[in-house]
Amino acid sequence: MRVGGHEQRHESRFPLVHASTSHQTPSSRNRIWMRTLGGAAVICFAIAVAATTAAAAPPAGRAQASSATSTSQQQAAATYNALQQKLYVARHSLYSGSPSNSCGTYSCLWPFTNAVAGTVYLYGAPNGAGYLSDIAARQTGLGHYADPSEVSPTGSAQPPAYQSAVPPPLGPGGATYYDDNGWVGLNLVHAYLLTSNRTYLTLAQNELNFIISGWDTNASDGCPGGVFWEDVAGSQRNTTANGAGAALALELDRLTGATSDLTWATSVYQWVVHCLGTASGLYNDHVNPNGSVNTTIWSYNQGVMVGAGVLLYQVTGNSAYLEQAQQTAAAAVSYFGTGTTLVNQGPAFNAIYFRNLFLLNQVAPNAAYASEAQSFATTMWAQRQAGTGLIDPQYGVNGTAPMVEIYALLAGSSPTP
Repeated sequence: MRVGGHEQRHESRFPLVHASTSHQTPSSRNRIWMRTLGGAAVICFAIAVAATTAAAAPPAGRAQASSATSTSQQQAAATYNALQQKLYVARHSLYSGSPSNSCGTYSCLWPFTNAVAGTVYLYGAPNGAGYLSDIAARQTGLGHYADPSEVSPTGSAQPPAYQSAVPPPLGPGGATYYDDNGWVGLNLVHAYLLTSNRTYLTLAQNELNFIISGWDTNASDGCPGGVFWEDVAGSQRNTTANGAGAALALELDRLTGATSDLTWATSVYQWVVHCLGTASGLYNDHVNPNGSVNTTIWSYNQGVMVGAGVLLYQVTGNSAYLEQAQQTAAAAVSYFGTGTTLVNQGPAFNAIYFRNLFLLNQVAPNAAYASEAQSFATTMWAQRQAGTGLIDPQYGVNGTAPMVEIYALLAGSSPTP
C-alpha cells in the first residue's frame, strides 16, 4: 500500500491489490464479469442481385470494425457529457471534488489531469473537432492549481509546477507531487500535438524542468537516484513519477531536439529497470529511502514503462527498448487479464495503462492490447449509474473521466504516453 495519504490525495485509489495475492482478488466491488465478442453489431447484407451492387458492398469485417468504432465514439461522447453535466463547475473551469475529497470543494489535481486527458483524446477522435474550446477550458482550470514559487525541501527555488489542490481563495492548497506534474506535462504535449499551440509546449518544458529538480542526489539512500514521488524530504521514489518523467523528456526531445532530455530520460528509465523491475518484466511500485521495495503491481506502472520503452526505441533505434516494452506488455496482459484483477485497478490506472499499450501497438501490433481494453470498456459501460451516466461515481472524477479517454482510444484517437 502506498504511504503518505496517496489514496486520499487522489480521491480514488481503488481496492489495494498486492503482488502476492492479486490473482485471488476478492470481489470487493461486487462486479459481475461480462464478456463481449468485440462489441460490434452484426451486420447482414442482402443477397446481391447485380454484380455492381455486390462490388459496392463493404467486406463484412470492415463493416463490423466501423460499427465498433461508431459505438466507441458514442460511448466516449456520452461519458464526457455525463462528466460535464454532473461534475463540471463551469464558472471556475474546475471539477467538483464530490462525493468525498481531501482537496476541498474541487477535485485534486490528479483527477483533473484525467479530465484533461479525456478531453484531449475526445478531440483527437473521429468527429471530435467540436471539442477544441473544451481543451482551452481545461487549460484555464489547470491554471488554478499553479504554484510559480515552488521550493525544494532544502529551500531552493524550483521551476514552476502545479500543487495537488487548488490554493486559496478557491481551495486549501496542497503538497506538490512529481507524478501529478508528469501527467500535466504529457497532457500539454498531447494538446500541442493536436492544436499546434506552442504555449502548451512551453508549459510542458516547465513541467519537465520541475521533475528533473526532483532527482534524488542522496548517495546514502537505498538504490540511490530516481525522481521522488512527493516534493518533501524522505519521499519514496516510484515507477510512475519516473516513467512519466522519462516519457515527457522523450516527447520533448522529439519535438525540440534537446539531446539533454534524451540523456536524462535514458538515465531515469534505466534506474527504474534496475531498482523496480522484476524478472517477469513487470514493475514494482516504489523504493523507500532505506531501499526497501513496495512490490504492489499497478497497471499504470506497467503502462508508463511500456510507453517510455517505445519512445526510447523510436528516438534511438535500439531494438532492446522495444523488446523490453513488449515483454512488459505481454506480462501485464497476462497478469491483469480481463476479469476482476483488471477491473479492480480502476479506470484512472487503466487509462494510463491502455494508452501506452495502444502506443506500443502502433509499432508492434498485437490484437491482445485492444481486446483487453475493449473487455474493460464493455464491463464499465454496463455498470454506469442509472440516471447520471457516471461510471464508478463513488470515485468522483477519477471514475468517469478516464473512461472518456478509453472509449476515445477505442474509437481511433491517436495514443500518446
